[in-house]
Amino acid sequence: MRKFQLQMLDGKELTTFEWKDVKEPIAVIQFVHGSAERMTRYNEFAERMNKKGIIVVGADHRGHGESADLSNAELGFFAKKNGWNTIVDDLKVVNTYIKKTYVGLPVFMMGHSMGSFMARTYAIKYSQTITGLILSGTAEKPKGLMMMSILISKMVQIFNGAKKPSKFIWNLSYRSLNKKFDSSTANGSEWQTRDEDIQGWFVNDELCGQVFSASAFKDMFKGMLFNSKTSNFKLMRQDLPILIASGDDDVVGNYGKGPEKINSKFVRNGYNSRLVLYPNLRHEILFEPEKLEVEKDLTNFIKENLNNQF
Repeated sequence: MRKFQLQMLDGKELTTFEWKDVKEPIAVIQFVHGSAERMTRYNEFAERMNKKGIIVVGADHRGHGESADLSNAELGFFAKKNGWNTIVDDLKVVNTYIKKTYVGLPVFMMGHSMGSFMARTYAIKYSQTITGLILSGTAEKPKGLMMMSILISKMVQIFNGAKKPSKFIWNLSYRSLNKKFDSSTANGSEWQTRDEDIQGWFVNDELCGQVFSASAFKDMFKGMLFNSKTSNFKLMRQDLPILIASGDDDVVGNYGKGPEKINSKFVRNGYNSRLVLYPNLRHEILFEPEKLEVEKDLTNFIKENLNNQF
């Protein structure tokens, strides 16, 4: 793995990771990680992809992992204004780096959880720059709920400021995700995966599990609302192959109902979208005991669409 700093459009540097131990690469996965985590969680996944001839590149988002300036209270904070478009446009910079470094190789963007929301916005704005789109642990919430969530976030931001973590909004959103597993011994991460080692790793990592600021919550809710609008997602190029992969025990996706709704919407509007629901898997399908089965499906999707260059 290579780690380096990549400068964004506004001069901000993001810590970027590149797994390229591949002799004859067939494609690149531009990986977009989820909220309150970081790219190094996916080291083993990326190494296995390398063995299949696939390079993996991804950066820690603003407010995440090694890209966050802890001395400046950046963990859980995106930007003072226009945060969602800022972090999505950061993906464009990473994509440009990939295309310049691996000229001619197909680039598949894979987004997990919040990363899937970012990837969806990216595909709306820049679908011509990717060969295919893979969404893991994605969801879609009612527009009214998102509008209310944005309003609440704005109000909290007025009182607390842009950078202060908002436990209030976290309690209304993230805390309920583990309700099914609540007990005196619960660690709070059972909703993510059945793998207890992964749960422990996440809970004990100081750069994972941060509470977002009100402004970051607001930005994410705005992105989810933007993605849900038909007039927006129809801006994606019509021939973009899409794979939606989720566990049917994923609370974020309402136990499969969310991914089913999104896939149906894409198909209804003429997109080449496919849904795979994995029985008993929770939110983080790449960290479940059946992860090799998931990776096989991802690899097959990539190989099937290698020639779909735009």
